[in-house]
Amino acid sequence: MPRVDFHVQIDEQIKARVEALASRLTIDMDELVEFLVKRWVERTDPDEPDVTEHEVLMERQEDNGVKAALRGDVVPREELAAERDAMLAEARRRQGLS
Repeated sequence: MPRVDFHVQIDEQIKARVEALASRLTIDMDELVEFLVKRWVERTDPDEPDVTEHEVLMERQEDNGVKAALRGDVVPREELAAERDAMLAEARRRQGLS
C-alpha cells in the first residue's frame, strides 16, 4: 500500500478552495475609493456631521501623540496642552463661537 501524505492533500484542497473563492471576488478600486470618500463626506458634512470637530481634533492629537511616542520623541505635557488649546481655539474661531 503506497504511503499517503495527508497534509499535502489537505493543503491542495485548501488551496483549491481559496483559489475558487478568490476568483469570485472582484473589487473595483474606483468604486471602493468613491464609497470611502462619500462616507467621509457624510461623516464630516458641516450641516449634519456624524462627528464633531472637537472629536476629530482630539483624535488627531492622540494620533500625533502615538506617532511621537513611536518615533521616540518626548513631548512635555505643557506643550501638548498648549497644542490642544490652540486647536480648540481655532475650531471655536471657525465655528464663530468666540
